Amino acid sequence: MAKITRRAARECAVQVLYGYDFQKDIDKEEFFATACEEEEIASNDFAKSLFLGACEHIEEIDAKINENLRSWSLSRVSRVSLAVMRICAYELMFTDIPVSIAINEALEVDKKFDKDDAPSFINGVLNAIAKGCVRE
Repeated sequence: MAKITRRAARECAVQVLYGYDFQKDIDKEEFFATACEEEEIASNDFAKSLFLGACEHIEEIDAKINENLRSWSLSRVSRVSLAVMRICAYELMFTDIPVSIAINEALEVDKKFDKDDAPSFINGVLNAIAKGCVRE
């Protein structure tokens, strides 16, 4: 695994999770390795842990995202936006990464891959999720 920044690791996790959304019948670890190799996506253990963690908790994450979509359904959200929100929601719900860092990183990653108006939508959903996540 390469030495990459945490943002690059998040970008990797988003890209692989996006692809995995189309082929969920494949082993997650095998899919991660193959996707990174075939698409020449730099990865590291942090990227892999984000991807696997999001996959492991996908039902809880999707429920939390859906609960915080105002006047939208999960099926209306673009798959890119959904992948970004899933990775960030995983960080918010299941890790100790500070809320402001997780959300800021998600927005920066989204700017690279998504439509221009998506970051403001994603920011609203992620902030609502963060408010519902109690951290000690």
